[in-house]
Amino acid sequence: MNRQKDREDKLKLLLSKQRNFMTSEKLAELMKTSTKTVYRLVKKINEDYEGDHLIISEKGRGYKLDYEKFIQQSMSAAASDIETTPAKRQETVMEELLLSSPKSLKISELFKKHFIGDSAIANDEKVISEKIRVYDLQLVRKNRTLAILGKEEDVRRAIADLIQRMNFIDIEEIKASEGLNFNRYDVLFVTDQLALIEQELNGNIPYPYNVNIFSHVYILITRTRQSSQRFLPQAISNSQREVLDEDPKIKSIATEIISNVEKYLGKRLPEIEVVYLYQYMVSSRMDNEAGKIQAFSSSVIAVTEYYLVEMGKRLDLVIKSDSIFNDLANHIKPMLNRLENRIRVKNGLLEQIQITYEKIYQDVTEVSKEVSEKFHLEKINPDEAGFITLYFARVIETHQLPIQTVIMCTTGVGTSELLRTKVSKKFPELKIVSVVASRDYRRILAEHPGLELILTTIALNEQVSINTLLVSAMLTADDQARIQEKIEEIYHGR
Repeated sequence: MNRQKDREDKLKLLLSKQRNFMTSEKLAELMKTSTKTVYRLVKKINEDYEGDHLIISEKGRGYKLDYEKFIQQSMSAAASDIETTPAKRQETVMEELLLSSPKSLKISELFKKHFIGDSAIANDEKVISEKIRVYDLQLVRKNRTLAILGKEEDVRRAIADLIQRMNFIDIEEIKASEGLNFNRYDVLFVTDQLALIEQELNGNIPYPYNVNIFSHVYILITRTRQSSQRFLPQAISNSQREVLDEDPKIKSIATEIISNVEKYLGKRLPEIEVVYLYQYMVSSRMDNEAGKIQAFSSSVIAVTEYYLVEMGKRLDLVIKSDSIFNDLANHIKPMLNRLENRIRVKNGLLEQIQITYEKIYQDVTEVSKEVSEKFHLEKINPDEAGFITLYFARVIETHQLPIQTVIMCTTGVGTSELLRTKVSKKFPELKIVSVVASRDYRRILAEHPGLELILTTIALNEQVSINTLLVSAMLTADDQARIQEKIEEIYHGR
């Protein structure tokens, strides 16, 4: 994706966060660019959009995204991204090599449909080599052929991470679609196996964990068929057998699924395939029946508590709730298995999470780094940090601390006490810490350092460092609407 497209996408995501108009100056500040660039980006986005404008502009107010059109465009782009670019060509060649590994393929056959010269081919080889190196794989050129070599488990990890069609949004969509380059019979077979796993575990495997298991089994079938060389039998080590025995039920289901794959393909598979599938299953979250008591290991408890305590400090919250602990621990448990087994779950909402919950995501990233070091874990990647961010975003949105509020008028009695009664009844999220006279507000600011809002019936003659709102003692409908907006603004600012 080029830099221009990156900036267009970022602009759309920034606008998607806002319900109201946003000025070009504010957008330029957030994007660290100029207002002229913002104008050009808006113009380009609207010109490229088929139909009416995607971004609405109003003089003096700025820009606003037509959110419904934005959602429709995003869905359409995900389903029909067929643009031929060097990146797409490299992805196609890499896919063929990964799926055929360790078999060598002729360079002339790999590139003949792309109509490019030797220099472009050499550049593609360099790009592919760099991409697969992080998976401990090598691109080997020999006698005008190319092959990707390495451990089978590393080949499959690379396929799951790098081949874009494995990162689809909805399994049901590929069952119905004709244009997503999947073998229809294989899709139906694998989805049946997913349903069998859910049935035997008496629960539901939610997105994106169901995608991970689907991709793993689909890749196994494709690799077994496409590679002309049989996979070398891999013996299960004693430590792997011990791990399998930790959860006999999942071991039994994994064995059954691999047996079904063998029957489907008419081929015998090495015993190690049971281990691979077992790893994916224990690395996935299962939504079991409500009320089921979950058992967590000491490591899961320790990591979960560390996140809650450290994120509580950064968010200025004391998070002590069994439901919040259990919810996060149910994510941490399979996450630790993913880190141990080097399994990555793609987070399709990562970019949006990074923009929408920028501060929370940054805090989670910091704490995740500490977790990796303290508990001697593999590095917690951005996808995982994005998932954890959503837990704490939900904590903030559903368990907000009351907003410490002062009500102020000329004398501090009478009208302000009347206002206090009305505000307390209408807005339980406001904690009225004091009712004061205007002459005493400096003292109140000093006594309540956590104060976030002053509701006043008189205009202040000087600026203060916290939110103030001028209202009438009668608390009209307009006053109430403005107070609600201010509450949302404060919550968002937290």
